Amino acid sequence: MLYAALLVVVSIVLTVVGVSALGHSQGELPALALAIPALWLLPQGGIRAWLLLLGLGAYGIVLPDQPLALSISIFMMLPVFAVSFSPKSGWQLAALLISVVLAMDVGLMALQGEGKLPGHASSTIIQILAVTLIWYVGRSWRPVEGNTWWPLFLVVPLWVGGLEHAALVALCVTGLIAAMQEMMKSKMREWVPRMAWILPAVGFATLVLTPYFEVPSPVLVAWLLVLGGALLGEFLLEEAEEEV
Repeated sequence: MLYAALLVVVSIVLTVVGVSALGHSQGELPALALAIPALWLLPQGGIRAWLLLLGLGAYGIVLPDQPLALSISIFMMLPVFAVSFSPKSGWQLAALLISVVLAMDVGLMALQGEGKLPGHASSTIIQILAVTLIWYVGRSWRPVEGNTWWPLFLVVPLWVGGLEHAALVALCVTGLIAAMQEMMKSKMREWVPRMAWILPAVGFATLVLTPYFEVPSPVLVAWLLVLGGALLGEFLLEEAEEEV
């Protein structure tokens, strides 16, 4: 129990540090920084590791074109997916929650198209698809035994090249994957689905509470509505389970 709680705390700290480092890097992440977490899982990770690499790469390649708050807010789709595709959920609830997410995303992309919100609608679509792929990989993930540790040494050229924030992001993402794997291997694997709620919320809250970062009002409103929809869906599932 203590070990699982420690993994949760470590995951939260890594999320805060990683988001802060990403903000200070202005979203400028070299491909190497995004490849390190996935390479750490290869070759034992198989096709899932390659899909994770694809998702991280697609997400990161458009980071410089997007407001950081918008990019981080998209990860709030993870708890929505978790509720929508839960074995206890029906298609009506899934349709409702996904409709809320799509409505918010379309609204943000419309603002981008009108020039009222920085970034590009096409970049938002890419990040939505990337996060969806990351969720799919996480849902079907099986812990990897004997991870390949040599890719972690690739942070050295990043650090030496003056890309300290990119190196820190790569280490934080790798650390998060490692923590999630340890949770799945332990008796507290039921904590893992909860992390899909906690970490996206913590990451976005880091931006909101840090004066250095700017969070556009439309992004904040959209994030709150998506969060509210996910919480409502979770409440409805619990109510239905109690009635059975």
